[in-house]
Amino acid sequence: MKTLDEAIADMLQDVRKQYEKRIGYEINDSSRLSAFVQDRTALSNALRPYTTLAKIGELFGKDHSSIVHYMKEHDAMMKAYPNYQLKFNTAMDVVQSITTERYIYPTMRKSRSRNLYSELEAVRKTIYNMRELEKRIELTLAFGKS
Repeated sequence: MKTLDEAIADMLQDVRKQYEKRIGYEINDSSRLSAFVQDRTALSNALRPYTTLAKIGELFGKDHSSIVHYMKEHDAMMKAYPNYQLKFNTAMDVVQSITTERYIYPTMRKSRSRNLYSELEAVRKTIYNMRELEKRIELTLAFGKS
């Protein structure tokens, strides 16, 4: 029987592999190209409710401070990059699928900065941003702009 830490470590690896399969390429952990940064940011934010910043960092060969930076950049990327929104949705879909299959649930943190309440608020903000993007796309389509 695996310990929770072992189950989380396996889940992280499998999420990354499945995400990379879905996007069609491997993430280059050392590259600072926007596409790879967006991939790491999307996965980090999707995984955050399930594990620590340090463990997410290990997944990409980064320290926890890089993951903190990814958390801070998430909202700005959601607003500025439609491609990032697709990546985040893919990451959320992969994480949800694998964690549900393995009965791994979000963890309640004692820290004031990120806990399930703040995670729920982040999800609500993401849904709001996606609805706003949907409205803008519908308007663009309605008026025939490209």
